[in-house]
Amino acid sequence: MDVFRTDRIRNVVLLGHGGAGKTTLAEAMAYLAGMTNRLGRVEDGNTVSDYDKEEIKRHFSISTTLIPVPWDKVKINVLDPPGYFDFVGEVEEAISVADAAIIVVNCKAGIEPGTERAWEMCEKYNLPRLIFVTNMDDDHASYRELVVKLEKKFGRKIAPFQLPIRENEKFVGFVNVAGRRFTNLSDYVECEIPDYVQKNLTIARDALIEAVAETSEEYMERYFLGEEFTQEEIAQALREHVSEGNIVPVMMGSGVNAQGFAYLLQAIDKYFPSP
Repeated sequence: MDVFRTDRIRNVVLLGHGGAGKTTLAEAMAYLAGMTNRLGRVEDGNTVSDYDKEEIKRHFSISTTLIPVPWDKVKINVLDPPGYFDFVGEVEEAISVADAAIIVVNCKAGIEPGTERAWEMCEKYNLPRLIFVTNMDDDHASYRELVVKLEKKFGRKIAPFQLPIRENEKFVGFVNVAGRRFTNLSDYVECEIPDYVQKNLTIARDALIEAVAETSEEYMERYFLGEEFTQEEIAQALREHVSEGNIVPVMMGSGVNAQGFAYLLQAIDKYFPSP
């Protein structure tokens, strides 16, 4: 049995409005880690997280579930608390033992009361966080509009790390803004970036560079002088300031075929602090 040192452990709590997709996210992470051989569904009552009879019956979480997810060289302890306000005590308890948070937002539903409450809790406990946008496979979901609303609501901490790629109005993958990598489902595959994505990619990358510049006076001075940051400097700044809560990445995915969740697991390892 592998023994995980403290530096190889990540304690992460899933937050967000009830029904945003926290349990589905936990299920996808467990599936990609090889803990299950199929993706469970909340509607079918066969997820790893919601196993209580009442949870299966009502199709939502009632108590916090701990799911230890082994990924690469780390163990990610995923805490999946209820999303509904009736069980806020469970959420508070989960946050008290977590070192970072993932705020789950349904792309179609947008910012909901539970989203705002999750952000307030993270601010209260000074918890590093990232925002994971679910339901990207919905044809009527607008990621760009959601990011704009997130920036208006939560300020300049918001930094989109990805942009969606759609073919025939279907979500097929995304572009990683920081490193210009592309993905098909959960695997990185180089592909041609559509023209409509290229324009938004430039805007998103400029916003990301600006967020990096604001992390230090030296970087800000270089930014105003028009100097370029190296890829290593960008990665180091993101790693340091995401873990300190100064930058909040925005990532995306879909429960269908577990799209985007492999990158999420990598980001948890790379950006979130250990206990």
